[in-house]
Amino acid sequence: MAGNRNSGRRSLPANVHALRGNPSKKASHDLHDNSAPKLNAEAPPCPSFLTKDAKAEWKRIVQDLVTLGLMTKIDRGELAVYCQAWADWKNAREKMAQAEGESGHLMTTPSGYKQMSGWMQIANRAEDRMRAAGNSFGLNPSARAKLGTGTVKQGDLFPNEQAETAAKYGL
Repeated sequence: MAGNRNSGRRSLPANVHALRGNPSKKASHDLHDNSAPKLNAEAPPCPSFLTKDAKAEWKRIVQDLVTLGLMTKIDRGELAVYCQAWADWKNAREKMAQAEGESGHLMTTPSGYKQMSGWMQIANRAEDRMRAAGNSFGLNPSARAKLGTGTVKQGDLFPNEQAETAAKYGL
C-alpha cells in the first residue's frame, strides 16, 4: 500500500519556512496558504492553576516566544505543560539536593537492593515532558536547529549600503 494523506512528513507552517530561509525553494505563493487560518503572535494569559515556579518560567519565556512568532493564544496548553514540567523537575532536583549522600539518587529497598529514588524518577519523567513540549517552541538546541532561528543569512555576512541607507531613513 502506497500510503494515505497522513503519510510522510508534516508540512511546515509558513513562519517556520521563513525562519529557515526556505531551504526547500518553494515558490512564495506555495508558502502562504490563504486557506489556513491566520493567528497573530500574542501571549496568552498564564493559567492560574500553575505552581509558583511554573508561573515564573511562563513569565520568563512567553515574551521571547511571541517575539519569534512562535506563540499564539491557542498555544497556551502546550506552554503550560512545559512550564509545569519545568517546575516539577526543579522541585524534584531540589529535593534530591536536600537528601544526604547518595540517597537523593538512590534508595535501598526493604530487601536490600539499590534502586533509583522516587525523586530521581519524578525528575526524569518531568524532564521527558519538558523536552517533548519544549520541542514545539524550539526550547532546546536541536529544536532550534530544525526551526532555523539561529542561522545567519548570507546577506548579513557582507556590508550592504542600500540596506543601511534604508534603515537610516526608516524605510
